[in-house]
Order: sequence, then structure tokens, then C-alpha cells
Amino acid sequence: MALLHKKVSEIPEDAVRLSEEDAIQYFLNLVKDWENKSEVWPIIYTPGLLGAGTVFSGFYINNYYRRVLKLGNYGRFSSYLPAVALPAIMATVFHSSFVLPDVVLRKEPCPVCLQSRAALFQGGFAVAYPMLLVPLSSFMFATRHFTYRLPSITEKPKEVLKLYRKLSGPIMMPITMMLAFNVALTIFLTGKEFETVYKINFRLLEIEREMEDQGAFHDKP
Repeated sequence: MALLHKKVSEIPEDAVRLSEEDAIQYFLNLVKDWENKSEVWPIIYTPGLLGAGTVFSGFYINNYYRRVLKLGNYGRFSSYLPAVALPAIMATVFHSSFVLPDVVLRKEPCPVCLQSRAALFQGGFAVAYPMLLVPLSSFMFATRHFTYRLPSITEKPKEVLKLYRKLSGPIMMPITMMLAFNVALTIFLTGKEFETVYKINFRLLEIEREMEDQGAFHDKP
């Protein structure tokens, strides 16, 4: 059965009506059981690929600030969890919850708008979030363990901001490239998700027509 989004007045009497949640789950089950996985890989792997892109960015940013602030092994695990693992999980969850359902249901009449929303989520979790969180947590560890001389954030916030700019300067080009990569990857993969949904529904409609034609043929005297 193809998944079609129609007005109430356009729904045939013999059609099976599904809620949005049921429709999404029905489609994802179709993808899960699809015989040729190469035809549905964007639906299956896109959230994981975006999570991997976030891990790479967060890992790079966290490693850089830990290195320049000479943190060594101080707070290594506790810094990777919020700076690398959490953004990757959030990127995966947000795409699966706020982008993929609209792709499946085709609720957004403007695919570019949905791609932009997906890219905004990805850019935020992959680059913006780590660039805000990592320096703050690294400054905290450096102050606690006396690995780098830092001005007081309460007494000299301008000096702290100046130091942040100084330390961040050398990686702004790589950061810009990572942001561009994550945005481009998200736009590409979300576009492939649109194509996959269209292909699956088109194939199901073809199967339904074939079955109807066969039924009409057998009903002939």
C-alpha cells in the first residue's frame, strides 16, 4: 500500500486511514523489510551519518582546546561526553524526530525549506554547540588544575573573551570547512531521503496497479 497524503474529501472509500504516527511507523517498517537495501539506504543511514559528522567535529574541537590549554588527562572523559557524545546523539535524534517524519509525510511543500531546517540542526550540533561549550569547560579545567594562566571570568570577562578569540583564531578555517561540510552533507542526504520516499511510493503504486489489472483480468468472463 502506497503512503499518500490527501484531503479528507479526496480519500477513496476503500482507503486505509492512518494517523501521522502510524503512517510514519508503517513507512519505516516498509523500509526495514525492503528487499533491496541499496534503494533505501538514505532513510536507514542518514541519521547515523549525521551523528558521525558531529562526532568528528566535536572530537576535533575538544582535542584542540585541551591541547592548547595543556590539560593532558585532566577531565578527559567528562569533557568528551558533553562535547562529543551528546551533540552526536542530539543530531541523530533531532533529524529522526523533526526532519525525517516531515520527509515521509511530505508535510513541507518546500523541500529546500526542510533541507535548510535539517542543515540548521546539524550545523548547530556539529559546530556551534561544541564551539560554545568546549572552551568554557576547558577553561574551567585549566583553572582548576592550574595548567594555563587564565584571567578571572567574573573580574575580567573582556580578557577572557580576548583569550578565546586568540586561541580560536588558528582553527577558524578548519571550523568553517567543517561547518560547510556538515551543512552540505545534510542537504545532500535530506534530498536523497526525499528521493527515496518518492521512489518507494511510486513502486508501491505500480504494484497496486498491477494487482488491480490482474484482478480485472481474472474477473472477465
